[in-house]
Amino acid sequence: MEVEEAAGERAPASGGGGGSSGGDPDRLSALPDSLLHAIMSNLKARQAVQTCVLGRRWRHLWRSVPCLDVDHDEFRNTATSGPPNNHPAANHGYSDSDIDSYDSDEDNGNDINNDDREWEDFEDFAENLMHRCNIARLDSLRLRVSRDRAPRFADKQAGGWIRRAMKYCAPDPPLQREGLNSGSWHLKRLYLCSVALDDRFTKHVSSVCQSLEELELEDCACEINAITSRSLKSLVLKNCRWGKLSEITSPTLKSLVISGGTNTDDNALVISAPAIAHLCLDLPLRFARRISVNQKPSTPRLF
Repeated sequence: MEVEEAAGERAPASGGGGGSSGGDPDRLSALPDSLLHAIMSNLKARQAVQTCVLGRRWRHLWRSVPCLDVDHDEFRNTATSGPPNNHPAANHGYSDSDIDSYDSDEDNGNDINNDDREWEDFEDFAENLMHRCNIARLDSLRLRVSRDRAPRFADKQAGGWIRRAMKYCAPDPPLQREGLNSGSWHLKRLYLCSVALDDRFTKHVSSVCQSLEELELEDCACEINAITSRSLKSLVLKNCRWGKLSEITSPTLKSLVISGGTNTDDNALVISAPAIAHLCLDLPLRFARRISVNQKPSTPRLF
């Protein structure tokens, strides 16, 4: 299944030259790739992929866009608009009877089936996108799951997309094809919402995302012991559920916001950020009273 087909369900068709009408020159397509990428970086991921129908010049331009914003909400209305181009049966060889059974289940018109269909559309799109784009070359990545409309396992599934990308993507395409990971990612900004994360994620952030400057986690389920980075400048943690967070360490961190969320009651959180200039702790008392910031350890601590 082509991700262009999955995203292009409602995209307008155009001529082969790239979106001009009435014989007028197509000035937009005449712009250099760098400017077109800057324009596309302001679009949601699905909209960016839909530009592939504008013409031959645009066919694969989305694959090298420097910023991806993958948002579950982009698929909110597809569940009521009939079978989309990325129907689960489109690329898996199901029989006609399987398709009929799938469609008849959805004709019941209840919200649960609509939510299931919406998630399947988003899942197909996101998995194809993560496979076809070299995430290691991005400057910015946003992945947002709407927890109120997603199945219970959605956060773990989204966490798997991120984990596999960090494991197998590499800035050097030959190494990526070989399944190897060498060199630092280009990623500077990362936002994740309603994604399940564990220590493997923070290990990759520390070792692979050596250019990462901004990290924001919102409404995430985190089985994480420590967040460490030599490059982070801004860290925002909103309404996350921490199982065992005990350390945040970064010599470069200048802004830290922890708003809402929970942590294990008997777990103390030590924040070591000597360059911190802005600190906001908007937390329940049980969480806040077990936090210490830049306390000098009894023995020298190396960063």
